[in-house]
Amino acid sequence: MAAVRTEMDLESQVKSLMAQAAGDAEGRGAGGQLPRHLREYVDGQRDRSALDPINIRQLIVPGAGNRRIFRILLTNACQYSCDYCPMRAQRSLPRHALEPEKLARLFMTAFRKGWCDGLFVTSGIPRSPVWAMDRILELVEILRVKMGYRGYLHVKALAGAEPGQVERLVRLVDRVSYNLESACADTLATHAPEKTLEAGLAALRTVKKAVEAAEAAERGNASRAGSSGTSTSRSTQSGTSMGRARKPSPARPGTASSATMPARSVLRAGATTQFVVGLGKETDRDLLTFTDRLLKEKLIHHPQFSAFRPIRETPMAGRAETPALREHRLYQADHLVRDYGFKTEELPFGADGSLPLDTDPKLQWALIHPELFPVELRTASREELRRVPGFGPVSVERFLAARSRVSGIDLPTLKKLGVVVSRAAGFITWCGRTLGNRFRQAALFDSVNAFPQKTYEFSPGTFR
Repeated sequence: MAAVRTEMDLESQVKSLMAQAAGDAEGRGAGGQLPRHLREYVDGQRDRSALDPINIRQLIVPGAGNRRIFRILLTNACQYSCDYCPMRAQRSLPRHALEPEKLARLFMTAFRKGWCDGLFVTSGIPRSPVWAMDRILELVEILRVKMGYRGYLHVKALAGAEPGQVERLVRLVDRVSYNLESACADTLATHAPEKTLEAGLAALRTVKKAVEAAEAAERGNASRAGSSGTSTSRSTQSGTSMGRARKPSPARPGTASSATMPARSVLRAGATTQFVVGLGKETDRDLLTFTDRLLKEKLIHHPQFSAFRPIRETPMAGRAETPALREHRLYQADHLVRDYGFKTEELPFGADGSLPLDTDPKLQWALIHPELFPVELRTASREELRRVPGFGPVSVERFLAARSRVSGIDLPTLKKLGVVVSRAAGFITWCGRTLGNRFRQAALFDSVNAFPQKTYEFSPGTFR
């Protein structure tokens, strides 16, 4: 592994570490380049402050709402050599590292200037996982305890971290993620031999147990407070599990904090994990069946999927990239399971276990179940409406609230309620009259093999 460079000025290190932690949407330009505003800054074509908000990503955070997230690596140095990773030890790459206190000061400056609402930080693994995890914990404790930061904080738990370190992290942050990378132990053994699926699942179970222990302590504190005549603690309303995010109390950034963070911030946005799609031979059915298991065990709030990209100077540089559309279809299918009431086995997998790329899974499901359509809007249940293409959970609730107040429904009215009427029209009736033609998506491309072979410098999804 190349030595970590310490002679570079702080701004240059921040440029590099922020650029390498860019989000997926920021890394899909032509040829896999960074977007222009970020590329010009990193290349020195624009003279900007190290804290200019060049890598701040808008996210909807469960339990916290809309947040602008400052994303950065604590270091890109790593002793591991995973076949797919741009930070692998055997790759020729300038290595940088920030001191935890210095990064904390940089972030708090950006936060107080109003450039961002929260921080996401991950790290390579130099020296050892325990050493690297200690540095992350040092950063988190400086922010929470020394600087009194109470805003949104998302941190990656590192492969090989000790259970006690993971437990400490859970009590200090709003979201923990641990990247399993694959749903298959053999795939990890082949491409990431320093990691195991068993160890990853154990880490997620440690996170769950830590949350349960913190909630039990909250309930005990609330009970004692109630019996002594003090005001009832808000923790009695939590009842939270790893599979459900809590609604936070209002944050008071910049205020003082005790060494043990208030109970409200114990993983209020849940835990996540990521899979590299196309890393091994796992099908879409394999991935979604596995994530469904994680959700049922309440080990995660939701999964992340990252389409594989071949990285220059890695053993997998010559492999074809996974179409980004496959990643998108997996997210759509996951939402059908988590938010629409579908079961994994109901999803429209092909004979090879793949989701269709040319049609979104909800529309495809409706097309192969003509016996269930059209749905009569006057009498349809919530569950029936959620399965109609073009209807989402929010538009279903709006429609149900409006249905009892109207004598008729037309497409403009449905559109005002948030229904995608171009999709829904052919699948619904009002008083037995179909409201439109049945929607079918046109083919997007002839073959997934039509894409030209490309090699990338970084795979942004690696740093979720």
